[in-house]
Amino acid sequence: MADSTSGGDPQVIAQFMGSWAPLSTLPQGSRLRNAVLRFVAAASQDERAKALESGSALFKLQRIYEALSILRLDRASDPFAELLSLSREQLAASIRQGKPQDALARLQRGFEFGRLQVPPQAEAARTFLLELWALAVRGANMKYCIYPNGIPYSGGGKTHEEMARQYVTEGLGSGQPVCGGVIYRIEPLAFTFDISSTAFRNSLQPEGVRQTVARWIRTTGGDEQKVVLKPQAAGD
Repeated sequence: MADSTSGGDPQVIAQFMGSWAPLSTLPQGSRLRNAVLRFVAAASQDERAKALESGSALFKLQRIYEALSILRLDRASDPFAELLSLSREQLAASIRQGKPQDALARLQRGFEFGRLQVPPQAEAARTFLLELWALAVRGANMKYCIYPNGIPYSGGGKTHEEMARQYVTEGLGSGQPVCGGVIYRIEPLAFTFDISSTAFRNSLQPEGVRQTVARWIRTTGGDEQKVVLKPQAAGD
């Protein structure tokens, strides 16, 4: 077996990561695996930040919140600062010294994999939020649905029926949504929505939709009190 503690920093890290179970058991070519490998190979903090954004929906959301001035640092689950400070040289040194545990824990916390894998429901909600914040002001609307226990989901322009099938096939959950409709972005921090979908039996009132979206903004580190979410009025 090759000595994973010899060679230059990139070689030491690559050899170690190839046999580190939490990473090596991820599917070959998966977005998360590639992002972690890009992160540990990065030569600068800026490159590490780009790799982290490509692999962590939560980090990407918090960068969006920061740009919109709604990031709640007192609320945000923020393993990112200490992770971004982990340089390639530090990681390689910890491997050579046989003490990489702290660095590996930072990687798992920041990228949420291995023993700290994010629950499927959170993946679904973050997918929804990323599409929500990607909407252009006064632009196209976004179809969404909400599952029991307040899990919002969207499917990148798919119909509500296609979205519901995708939710199951991607392993995010089972069952049928309790409502569905469309959301419009009318201002940078203001949205209107309806529950117009006839694909499911709607059993959630508009206030339930508003509370669901607000809760997930709060859960992911945003200040939901600065975001307006209101039912679409007639004529809007």
